[in-house]
Amino acid sequence: MGNIVSALLPLILLPVLTRYLTPTDYGLVATSVVLVQVTVTAIGMNTSGLIIQSQFTDDFETRKNLLSTNVLVASMLAVALVIVTTASGGLVERFTEFPANWTPLLIAVAFGLVVQQFYLGILQSRNEAKSFVGIQILGNFLNLSMAVALVVGVGMDWRGRIIATAFAGGVVAAICLHGLIVRLGLLRGVLDAAALKSILHFGVPLIPHVAGGFAMTMGPRLYLNNMAAVADTGLFGVAYNLASPIALVVGAANQAYLPALFSKLAGVQTAARVRLARILVIGAITMPVLAVVYAMGARWILPWMVGPRFLGVADYMVWLALAFAMQGVYFVFANFVVFSRKTPLLSWRGDFAGGLAVLVGCPVLINLNGPIGAAQATLLGFSVSCLGAFIASRKAFPMPWAEALRSLLKNRAGEARTPRDSENRKNP
Repeated sequence: MGNIVSALLPLILLPVLTRYLTPTDYGLVATSVVLVQVTVTAIGMNTSGLIIQSQFTDDFETRKNLLSTNVLVASMLAVALVIVTTASGGLVERFTEFPANWTPLLIAVAFGLVVQQFYLGILQSRNEAKSFVGIQILGNFLNLSMAVALVVGVGMDWRGRIIATAFAGGVVAAICLHGLIVRLGLLRGVLDAAALKSILHFGVPLIPHVAGGFAMTMGPRLYLNNMAAVADTGLFGVAYNLASPIALVVGAANQAYLPALFSKLAGVQTAARVRLARILVIGAITMPVLAVVYAMGARWILPWMVGPRFLGVADYMVWLALAFAMQGVYFVFANFVVFSRKTPLLSWRGDFAGGLAVLVGCPVLINLNGPIGAAQATLLGFSVSCLGAFIASRKAFPMPWAEALRSLLKNRAGEARTPRDSENRKNP
């Protein structure tokens, strides 16, 4: 429910901001969001799953060393990245079509998000839902209220939107640091060799996975910036925002059941595995169906939501909604890989394969279908990544997926026959 509230906040203000910002402004904002996401993955080394998993298996001292080392490594990588991007700013700007002098601020925002991820992951493992939700909603509220003040009140363009994001991120990062240092006592200035080894063992095999994630999220926007126009990237970005509640809902569902899943998987018996697989298969089938329903329903309110300059987002909606649904299906299988700590299995099968699919498919589909091809390529990439996660999960933690699916189909067929059989018995 907290994630749903967090998703509603930007949607409520979308009718306001789309009437003050142009598609080009939204294109630059969308590019900045992707740059931040990629930086978060690079400096955080994709180890938030390791932090969560450690809460169930390691003692307090080990958990403290692991978190402290991870935050210290992230801060050093962030500083190094600022130096590199400052020295090669012109190259970054030509590649991304985003002003290079704003990249240090984006890196600072990314570091704050890494700290936030770690703290929220620990709250998740401790089942502290109220604190988890409160921090999420506070961050979104500060971000959007500051954006309205700067864009509507002061008359700023895309810069006001990014400054608002940095302000909210700084406040939330400070709260999370206080929680890690004072409340939980898990963060201190230490670089532990054993913890660093665990981080590298977990994170380094995911480098191809991270690179693929970069291609999946950044690729469509960069192709649109260079093959179409920044304004088309803006339409893509607004459609991405309108479809993002699906990602938030499936992410919330994943966050809600992940602690229980991790705590029970070690001793789960064969019969229990079949029941669990059956539930997850139902969820995997349901998510794409609900995504299509959501996207088709959203088209009816688009004129009110985004105004006349952004009506073109309707063409992107179904494809992006399905892409986010496939991300939810990806979580179903990838969780088993994370639990088993066999992340090397995802290195080439998951987002790396999905990223290749986007890099190859995006220019082809844009040439064939116009800018909407970027959204179609996004769905292709997420689908390939999901297939890779399924293959990896079968090796990391085998589950009776086929048996669960057969039992569902058998039950469905039995339910379909029951009324007819009853009627035949009454009327031989």
